[in-house]
Amino acid sequence: MNLQQRLDQLSLTLPASSAPGARYASGVQHQGLAWISGQLPREGDRVLVAGKLGREVSIASGQEGARAALLRALAALRDTVGDLTRIERILRLNVYVNSSDDFSQQSAVADGASSLIYELFGPELGAHARTSVGVAQLPRNACVELDIVVALEV
Repeated sequence: MNLQQRLDQLSLTLPASSAPGARYASGVQHQGLAWISGQLPREGDRVLVAGKLGREVSIASGQEGARAALLRALAALRDTVGDLTRIERILRLNVYVNSSDDFSQQSAVADGASSLIYELFGPELGAHARTSVGVAQLPRNACVELDIVVALEV
C-alpha cells in the first residue's frame, strides 16, 4: 500500500501547499533522498496551535500541532517529488518545540508526529531517527516546527 492509499484509509487529507516565505525551497531532492524544509502547524495562513509548551499550550495540543505540521511536510514532499508513490520511508524527523524555560517534555510533543509516521508506514517502515529540542521562539509563535528527510524509490 502506498502513502496516498494509506492517507485515504485513515481519512487524512494533505493540505494545499504554500510557497516558502523567503528565498529557499520547500523541499529538495537529490540521489534518492528528499529534504523538506521546516513546517508549522498551519491551515492556510492561520497557525492552528500557537504559544509555548509549559505555559499556554498543553502537551496534547502540542502533539496535535506536531501532527498538523507533519501533514504539511508530507504535502511539501508531494509537491517536491511529484508523486507520493515514490516515498519509501521517512528517515529523520526533527521537531522544534516552542518551550517555556522550565518545560522538558519536548519528546512527548514530538510523539504526535512520530505516532502519525507509524500509523502511515507501519512498525517496520515507520521507524525513523528523531531529534526533539526546545527553543525560545518559533515563527508566528507556532508551538512546533518540524522538518523531515525522506528516502525515495529511485
